[in-house]
Amino acid sequence: MRGRRSPHFFVAAIAAAVVGLVAVGVGLSDTTNTDPTGDAAGGPDITQVVTSNDSAGVITFRVTTVAPIVDTSLVFVDLDTDSNPATGAAGSEYYIVAGLGGFGLAKWNGTAFDRVTAPSLTASISGNVVEIKINRQDIGNVTRFGFDAAAVLFDATTLNYVSEDDAPDGGQYIYVMSFPQCSNGKDDDGDGKIDGQDLGCSSPTDNNESDDPVTLKAGKPIVVPAKGRAGKVVVVGAPVIRVETGKLITSGTVRCSGRIAGKALPASGKVISGLAACGFKVPLKAKGNVVVGTITVTVLRKTKVIPFSFKVN
Repeated sequence: MRGRRSPHFFVAAIAAAVVGLVAVGVGLSDTTNTDPTGDAAGGPDITQVVTSNDSAGVITFRVTTVAPIVDTSLVFVDLDTDSNPATGAAGSEYYIVAGLGGFGLAKWNGTAFDRVTAPSLTASISGNVVEIKINRQDIGNVTRFGFDAAAVLFDATTLNYVSEDDAPDGGQYIYVMSFPQCSNGKDDDGDGKIDGQDLGCSSPTDNNESDDPVTLKAGKPIVVPAKGRAGKVVVVGAPVIRVETGKLITSGTVRCSGRIAGKALPASGKVISGLAACGFKVPLKAKGNVVVGTITVTVLRKTKVIPFSFKVN
């Protein structure tokens, strides 16, 4: 025993807890640490500890022992959340404990460990595998930490330790959490925008913060009414598709330019139902003239210029 854990905490506080498992996504960076067998002196013998995290910050510890976990066995994970072995209790600011009767989290208060709530904490025991999950927010919002695991056999009557296997046998493992580029809090593509603010991020699980390509394809301009009339407002619109998605655009900015007999026409534009549309006020004495202009649509910083012309009736 490393002098900082107590089975009394586990038995008194969480013996009635229900062991459960919450699915929280795929691990991003599985790290496997092995431990020698035959060093447990009759108790649970740890063979490996696999650590991973998902994009939501949920950390998973998977501790494997030679023999199945029994009623008088506990598995501890000690957490050095400030990565400083000189602080906490022998370096640990928290420990997690799990057994067939339940699981819990304790935090060092400067003199002893106190039980604390951790809404994200779950544990599952299946034979010789103990799987523990906890969100980093419940242990100080860490991104890097040291840890060790211990499998303990204790006397059910006295709660005294009978044997213990530590992994590693000395020191601690170090785990550095890994996140997709779109949820790591960094400006990975150097454009001054981070994660969800970056146009290249489609979701927190997107691992490429670089802006996704945007290719705009415009259809033939449509004039409404079909025969533009003098003294009326005429709308010219063109369907615009983003090639990468194959769908009509739903947003963007539209600039309008139209001239008749060398004079500019008042106009306004916007995206309407997938169309880049411009409305022009045609002069009353413009019958027989031709309006020539462009619709300039910009979507995600990519621009498409659409020329048009129509005769005024």
